[in-house]
Amino acid sequence: MKVIAIDELPGVVPDDHYNLLSYRIVSASIGAKAMGASLGRMEPNGRTGPHAHENAEQLFIILKGEMLMKTDRGEARLKKGQAVFIYPGEVHENYNVAEGETEYLVVTSKLS
Repeated sequence: MKVIAIDELPGVVPDDHYNLLSYRIVSASIGAKAMGASLGRMEPNGRTGPHAHENAEQLFIILKGEMLMKTDRGEARLKKGQAVFIYPGEVHENYNVAEGETEYLVVTSKLS
């Protein structure tokens, strides 16, 4: 078992992500083999550039605010209490469309 103090994690800005911080809750750094989880805090006008994860699935769960998710399969405007599943290799980009901060959880599972 590993207890994680999320408020004590350093915020990082992944490549091609803007006006947001990602707090990596679960990663290989604590011994995770096939999953990751991050808390994202996206400022107004925050966004990511289009990208894909060839060998991973992702689940975005909106905790606060609103996010516009665009993929090569379509787009959806998501709000608190909604989630979106991103398939392996699916090109996606997301935008904060709320007036304030948008907060979300991202769960990533790596495929073998």
